[in-house]
Amino acid sequence: MACKDSTAPPPPASVEASVSTPSGIAGLPLATVPSLSIRDANGNILGGVAISVAVTSGGGTLTNAPSATVSGAPTPVGTWTLGRLVGVNTLTVTVADLPPLLITVNAVAGPVASLIVVGGNGQAAFGGTQLPALLSVQLRDQFGNGIPSKEVTFLVTGGRGTIAPGSVMTDAEGNAGGITWRLGKSAVPQIGIVSADGPFTTVTANVATAFNVDVRFFGPAPPVEAAAAFLDAAARVKATIVGDIPDVDFPTLRNNAGVDIGGCGASGIVVNEIVDDVLIYASVVSIDGVGKILASATPCVIRSQSRMASIGVIRFDVEDIGGLIETGRLGDVVLHEMLHVVGFGTVWSDSRRPGGVLLTGGGTDNPRYTGSLGISACSGAGGTGACGGGVAVEGLPFGPGTADSHWRESIFDGELMTGFVEQPGIPMPFSAITIESLADAGYFVNLFAGDQYLVPLSAGLNAPGNQSRSVLAAETSQWEVLGEPLLEISPNGQLRQTRSR
Repeated sequence: MACKDSTAPPPPASVEASVSTPSGIAGLPLATVPSLSIRDANGNILGGVAISVAVTSGGGTLTNAPSATVSGAPTPVGTWTLGRLVGVNTLTVTVADLPPLLITVNAVAGPVASLIVVGGNGQAAFGGTQLPALLSVQLRDQFGNGIPSKEVTFLVTGGRGTIAPGSVMTDAEGNAGGITWRLGKSAVPQIGIVSADGPFTTVTANVATAFNVDVRFFGPAPPVEAAAAFLDAAARVKATIVGDIPDVDFPTLRNNAGVDIGGCGASGIVVNEIVDDVLIYASVVSIDGVGKILASATPCVIRSQSRMASIGVIRFDVEDIGGLIETGRLGDVVLHEMLHVVGFGTVWSDSRRPGGVLLTGGGTDNPRYTGSLGISACSGAGGTGACGGGVAVEGLPFGPGTADSHWRESIFDGELMTGFVEQPGIPMPFSAITIESLADAGYFVNLFAGDQYLVPLSAGLNAPGNQSRSVLAAETSQWEVLGEPLLEISPNGQLRQTRSR
């Protein structure tokens, strides 16, 4: 009779795994690998038991996997590199007739490797308005997995717009969204920086406009600050006047000889090109010494039907401009002069303007601007009394260059288009009243490009003539020269001297 071998190992009764780290970084080997224990019926760990260990979900890899258990101790499963995608990774362990054992580890996103804009980039809107689509970005690791619970910051670095909120936490998929971007009020590149944990990216937007202002300098090279102020003013005008107007083809004039605009103060300048909307020649030259004429503005060549400028000339006195630069007021004054070139105060009395004149009482102490849009904006700014019978305009005792071409200082105080430069530090807001006066002149405008402005309460209640001025009544000396158009061009290209008004 055969005897049973009492030295045979006991059969496996159970298989278990120890998992010290329930999660690991996607695409990378687990820092601490699981271990297997095969036990007999008495709970003893068995060695030398044949096993099979394989990756069954998650897309990872397993190397150095054991084919049998180590005697008397838990057996490591080998080097387990998790799959590159976030989610559950599974190993399946097979031992004899025992039910298969599943070992699961959750693959999570790794460190931030990239920051991707997924929505809202490259849009366009009117200056001062909010972009139609919200900004959104996603943080990703090296394998493209979204990274949750990270702070992403948004900061405007160009264009002077605003982005809100300034920071947001990423969601479960690594997305940070719901970000609004209100563009700045000038037609300059709108730029934002988005950053998180090191990586950053740029977002951009454009101020929508079809109006072009081309500024060119003549004469001595202007101070750097002056050149910048002219370009800034042009960008503000472009964001305010947004509709295209007909080009002017000067090469077709006078047998392609061009147009000499020396009579407007731009000596030696001949224009022989197609002008898209308005071309402004600017110069900083000697005019009359310190404290006298500061600047001049002339809509030199206008379109005969619309009376809109095609070529303008602006000059600043080199003896006075330094003070404006030092006190931070040059930008406002340059914008003031540029608005005269495109029509503020320079077309109001033009009887040939479509719709007729925009000024009554010229040459008196109580002139009034009569454009309906400007009047409505004045009322909307709280100037009920100042708008009765028209918007109050500067008149006598002030002379040419101030009277009949500016809002009344005693009523509108610091508004940009009054006839006086404010003291340093006092704002000169570009109001809807001024912008709507450009609309009355025929331009398609964007009111959101303006500044907040309310007519001072005490002044807005009534608007007597200029005799009531107490502070500025003695300040009648001329500091600004406004030139009238020298030439006009018809739609068929005929050039002639401007007809009398």
